[in-house]
Amino acid sequence: METTLIDVHDDAVCARAYDVIIASKGHERPWNEPPSLAETLVEWRHVDDAERMEMWGAFDGDDLVGVASLWLPLSDNTTMAWFDVQVDPAHRGRGAGSALVERLVERAREEGRVTMVVDFLVPPESEGHDYRRFAERHGFHLSNTEIMRHLRLPVDEELLARHAEQARPRWEGAYRLETHVGGVPEHLQESLCAVMNQLAVDAPTGDIAFEEESLTPARYREYLEVTSAQGRVRLTTVAVHEDSGDVVAYTDLMLPSGAPGVAWQWGTLVHRDHRGRRLGMALKVENLRRLQADHPERQRVVTGNDDTNAWMVSINEDLGFQIVELCPAYQRSLA
Repeated sequence: METTLIDVHDDAVCARAYDVIIASKGHERPWNEPPSLAETLVEWRHVDDAERMEMWGAFDGDDLVGVASLWLPLSDNTTMAWFDVQVDPAHRGRGAGSALVERLVERAREEGRVTMVVDFLVPPESEGHDYRRFAERHGFHLSNTEIMRHLRLPVDEELLARHAEQARPRWEGAYRLETHVGGVPEHLQESLCAVMNQLAVDAPTGDIAFEEESLTPARYREYLEVTSAQGRVRLTTVAVHEDSGDVVAYTDLMLPSGAPGVAWQWGTLVHRDHRGRRLGMALKVENLRRLQADHPERQRVVTGNDDTNAWMVSINEDLGFQIVELCPAYQRSLA
């Protein structure tokens, strides 16, 4: 089994890599609705000054049977590396996954990284699952588990109205809610980035120690351009503190262009100085209302939370999210 760096500008190789990844991620997961090849290529070919990405292929002769992605942060968390390994289900058990992991460990060490992190999706009852045993065989230990939940759409407006009205007395007067399509305007971007940068350190992550991120307005605008090039829609609802004019809480929904039935729940966070005012529920309700009004074709929202995050879990459960699978994160020290 040979491992080789994939040229992300080679259309034929990328098309085969995409097929391998989709086959792997869809294995025994009939609800999986992947993004299109076109929007995936935009992501693969984007050069991000804050994070370098490498793609490696495992070849059985001339046949590409496995794909691994390695992410190397360059502006924060620079001692860490994240990776993902996908092997075509028809070619598993022949060493492709192991060859790719060994290659990525070698690359992470060459880059001076001391911690590697990987996560993957498994059923709720997954003790002893093949993916877990594979990670453990390669020296990784369980560090954190997110619970993946789905919300069927549309959510009943009566339910949304009830939660919105219960939350309103806690925040009204001190904050205003705004929903933006395609990113927030420039005058809100600096304070939004400050809140978004807290997510890595404020959200529960088990024993994985993250630094605060370093998103800037310039990079935020760059990511908005990438999203636009992919044909995706980003719905963002923010809470603006009336006295300061700053964003103090946000929630994001991302709508992939090639998966018209799904919306991905991205980050949701309330600044630690503004918690206890039901802003999280208020934001989620407003964003869901906008989603349902503008995009009635979407059939479900997918989200993930650590189950120790009682605040966010309770909001999601109140809105009707149901557990579908788990996303355990495993890490390995390279020191």
